[in-house]
Amino acid sequence: MRILLLGSKGMLGTDCQKVLGQEFEIISPEKKELDIISWDRVIDKLHQTGPNLILNCAAFTDVDGCENHKDAYMVRKINVEGPRNLAQAAARFDSKMFHISSDYVFSGQKSVPQPYFEDDILEPISAYGRSKMESEIAVKDNTSAYVIIRTGWLYGSGGNSFIKSIVSAALNQKGRKSLKVVEDQIGSPTWTYRLAHQIRELIKADAKGTFHATSEGYCSRLECADFVFKELNLKVSLHPCKLRDYPQKARRPLNCILENRLLKKQGLNVMADWKEDLSAFLDQYGDQLMKEARAGASGKS
Repeated sequence: MRILLLGSKGMLGTDCQKVLGQEFEIISPEKKELDIISWDRVIDKLHQTGPNLILNCAAFTDVDGCENHKDAYMVRKINVEGPRNLAQAAARFDSKMFHISSDYVFSGQKSVPQPYFEDDILEPISAYGRSKMESEIAVKDNTSAYVIIRTGWLYGSGGNSFIKSIVSAALNQKGRKSLKVVEDQIGSPTWTYRLAHQIRELIKADAKGTFHATSEGYCSRLECADFVFKELNLKVSLHPCKLRDYPQKARRPLNCILENRLLKKQGLNVMADWKEDLSAFLDQYGDQLMKEARAGASGKS
């Protein structure tokens, strides 16, 4: 099978290339080779490469940045029109379309621990969430051979993540006595490497439809930070705060728990408990994260 992978330099794309490349032929053009907002370039690339499957990991993921009026044009181009171009091209060339979406398509108003299911009503409360909802609609409206994967709270060895941010903050406190961490936003920290394995299972099963794929179990941002610091033996005093008191441009859902119901129903779920995966990730990359954090601090001084 030949897979056209978009966003291969991102956090999830990097792990998809690593995992899927063991079994499939991966074509991973950089943005300068294939800009998904250009219909002509998308058509030309598919005509040249003839992929069996398109995997779209490309997105404008800066949640606060999506609220800026000056970036609204590009947010729509990348998060909505790009997936639409890919879906239309997939239908034209008889390719299957895999598209990555987000837990932010939901309002987050369900009472914890009630999770969100694949068929729940989409009610995004941010510009980013609306763009991801519209991306799903764009895919569904333009091809019947699709898989949409909703996930959230991603972390990996590359890119930016909450895990990297808190490690960096812990090692660069500059006299602060404690770190403020949100205690009332709940979700499932999800390793991109594990998600790449889940994508492989969906590909091999020739699955179709919309799936939730996050780690099993859930925690608050505060509980996640505490777990990371204990795993890395970092002595950090944590100060809980409410999401509403944390200064951010974009509104964020409080309840980000997704239930992998359809994966389980179809016997395809390979997602592990969030603590199990995060512990394994920190065993493998913890030293690297701390080294990068310290290097970043010295570079700013």
